[in-house]
Amino acid sequence: MLVSPHSIPDQQTLNTDVCIIGAGPAGLAAAQELLDSGLDVILLESGGEEPDAATQQLAAGVSEDTPDLYPDIVWSHDRRFGGTSVQWDVQVHGTKNCHLATFDPIDFKKRDWMPHSGWPIDYDTMHPYYLRALKLWETGIDSLEMAPWVSDERKLLDFKDNTLETKLYMTGSQAALTEGIGGRIKQSQNMRLIMKANAVELDTNEDASTVTGVKVACLDGRRFTIAAKQVILAQGGFQVPRLLLASDRVAKNGLGNDNGLVGRFLMDRQIVKTGTLFPNQPISAFGLYDLQHRGLSHVLGKLAIPQKTLEERHLMNTSIGLNAQPAFSRVRLAQRLFGRGTTFRSPAYYSLRKIVRDLRARQMPERPLHHLLKVLGGIDDLVFIKVARAPWLQIPYNRDSGGWYEAPHRDQFFKVIDLYQIAEQSPDPDNRITLSDERDATGMRKPKVEFRWRDFDIRSALGTQDIVQKAFEQSGIGRLRVERRDGLPLVTQMTAHHPAGTARMADDPKQGVVDRNCRVHGVSNLYVASSAVFTTGGCAPPTLTIVAMAVRVVDAVKQQLGKG
Repeated sequence: MLVSPHSIPDQQTLNTDVCIIGAGPAGLAAAQELLDSGLDVILLESGGEEPDAATQQLAAGVSEDTPDLYPDIVWSHDRRFGGTSVQWDVQVHGTKNCHLATFDPIDFKKRDWMPHSGWPIDYDTMHPYYLRALKLWETGIDSLEMAPWVSDERKLLDFKDNTLETKLYMTGSQAALTEGIGGRIKQSQNMRLIMKANAVELDTNEDASTVTGVKVACLDGRRFTIAAKQVILAQGGFQVPRLLLASDRVAKNGLGNDNGLVGRFLMDRQIVKTGTLFPNQPISAFGLYDLQHRGLSHVLGKLAIPQKTLEERHLMNTSIGLNAQPAFSRVRLAQRLFGRGTTFRSPAYYSLRKIVRDLRARQMPERPLHHLLKVLGGIDDLVFIKVARAPWLQIPYNRDSGGWYEAPHRDQFFKVIDLYQIAEQSPDPDNRITLSDERDATGMRKPKVEFRWRDFDIRSALGTQDIVQKAFEQSGIGRLRVERRDGLPLVTQMTAHHPAGTARMADDPKQGVVDRNCRVHGVSNLYVASSAVFTTGGCAPPTLTIVAMAVRVVDAVKQQLGKG
């Protein structure tokens, strides 16, 4: 049932069996699993069902100013019912969707060439939860195999010596979560949905071994507490460590942070322009790599490097998407005229942002001549970034939603294919979330982001480009013109809005924040259902793994409460 926070008296304490914090994909999945459990549940959400600027500002952080230009995290997620699902941009028949795919077996393994890798669970542990998670979207897909989707019309690309392979990606709709599960929650008698209410602190007993209350603040000044037997943090990779670090009345370094690991190992995924393929065959031959539809099911293929090659070359995981383009592209023309392509590592863009930020603060920029010369030397980049993304320059087929295979006269209109790789990022303890001295409207300290794209990640991205280029040319499929800038990968987005790793999973409390069941080490009734628990980030879209993890967490919570 829907409960207005205005109906809750100030300083009231609400008692419940389970409190879920966050009504994004993870929180909604956890709530769905508890609907028929016989347990009393409170689902807490910061925002409402419509956007609200004041509430969204509660997500703002403080970013360290680096050449990698990691954006303000206020844009990384929405403080609304549905969470990040309201940002999904895969359009299928006018509906919002996201790509769904499982992590690969190698993602869970310890890789000797990647420090801090290795989950305490493996792919086989997650497989049944992946299948259960898929059912929440009601797509009718009950298999993770590629074969049923291959046909005479949509064929697998045949790479010599299997240098590249194809992996299945599905789509999941936002409506299945916010309308399907959300509708059932609102009608449920054992579940209270409280929106426009912000968790700002976790109270504990005297030795911080048990959470005794969730402190809640509303923007109208109202405050209340939720006393729950079990608490599930279903927020994202930024907000989970923020809440743990802010809960420092008893645990002076923050809850679960005895070993200083909360907030560390921040990972994301970088979107890198692999290159432009000039194929030796018609665009029709690449149909498997665009979205295809059967009833409620929508899938596509993406390219991947085999596990054996990753191990031999010491590379991180990568998925490569294909997006057909016309021979004459207005965006490509703008790129050739004005710059080598937008990149979040553009020195001109970095310097311009530094100058503008300092002038807005009414202070003289540090080293103004240095930054001005960078701006003037990279004016082509700035023009491209500003102009080439204008809507009138775009064609209606993008790398997320596709649709080019079903376009009329596709073989006459499309002549080249853009390849983009979603690059896994290595876990690094110096990439982290801490708390700044700035506070938001509830009085909670804002998170501060420290982030770098390391040499290890760059070498892996470059190695992937080399393998993909060679695979296409040796197999006779076409010529790939690799896209780089000054010898570095061309990063079109430094973040895919997939923060992870900030409350990582490990059996040893000295290596992670949560155990293999996602329970915070040393705290008897606190679980994390979020990408924050990822030990490594993989390259697959994280949503399916996040939801599968939430389902798995609920199994553990039910067992704790005798409902397993």
